[in-house]
Amino acid sequence: MSYVTAGIEEQHIGWRQSRRKFEDTIKQWCWLNDCDFYGTYTDIQIPIKNKAVKLCVFELMDNFNDLKILDRQCQQQNKKIYYFTDNLVDLVDLKNIKIVPIHELFGLVENFDIVRPQTPNKLYNCFMHRVDPVRQSWFYFLKHHNQLDNGYVSFLLHQKKDSSDDVYTTLNGIELYDYIHKNHQLDGLKHFHQAYLAMREHVPYQNFKENYNLEEYITDSKYSLVLETFATQDSHIAACYTEKLQHTLQFPTINLFFAQQNSLAKLHNLGFDIPDYMLEIDKHPWIKRQQMLLDILINDSVDFDPKTLYNSAMHNRDKLANYKTDFDKGDFYNMIFDMVSEV
Repeated sequence: MSYVTAGIEEQHIGWRQSRRKFEDTIKQWCWLNDCDFYGTYTDIQIPIKNKAVKLCVFELMDNFNDLKILDRQCQQQNKKIYYFTDNLVDLVDLKNIKIVPIHELFGLVENFDIVRPQTPNKLYNCFMHRVDPVRQSWFYFLKHHNQLDNGYVSFLLHQKKDSSDDVYTTLNGIELYDYIHKNHQLDGLKHFHQAYLAMREHVPYQNFKENYNLEEYITDSKYSLVLETFATQDSHIAACYTEKLQHTLQFPTINLFFAQQNSLAKLHNLGFDIPDYMLEIDKHPWIKRQQMLLDILINDSVDFDPKTLYNSAMHNRDKLANYKTDFDKGDFYNMIFDMVSEV
């Protein structure tokens, strides 16, 4: 199995179909059992019926303040919401909203054959398909520190069409590059503005041949710099792990995860192999995490140990494979249905 670029829609058919099947199964049960249903991409609200199920898979769940407000409204109307998610969630004090993390949903991702790492030719890889202001700042930093030629890097300037910013989604390529730079005040930092000017005629940017398969570039890199979608959501009650992070856990590179604050510690507590230096970075606010990861990359400060990297990737792959087995068995459906059926 190959790890493919996040921009190639057909390569995501596997986990997208599995998520759709999971959600359709819950939706059908709700329809048969007089229960409202809200899927991953439907906003949660006060149920019309006495009970509702809300799902959130591969996306970040609602923030605690919004849930508290909704919980009070549900109490007043004697409504109950069951919130099932693949997010790892802190303990929360809610009365009429029950949040249930379903770890088996980690089994939505594919598992990969892992080859023993060889001495890589490139320092790192960093694949940026969709763009936001923080990812654009990463691109500037890589240029500012003269790192672009040292890695396999893409900065493709795409964006989801369901963004809340209508102007944002009508722009492509250099228009989007210019818009983000100006409207998110990146032009106020001298080194960012210099990088912006230097790279303006080169974006969208990609310094490797596109073959719809990134595995060869990952395995030919010492570091994988992985920029998670929700990395700047500090102090959130939940940690969301996209398929990108779950894929990378299975590769024998030195993985530099720019993920949510404390999210790697939560993975570690589940039994995933996360190195100590990443657990230390994990504790800090996102701006400091970004700088600490850059420092590792710029100074090349982590030793390349093929045996350790291989064993770590195998451990994480086996962990995810176990979740996949559990997901395929589907025993968790009974837990969901029994919980929602309770008086």
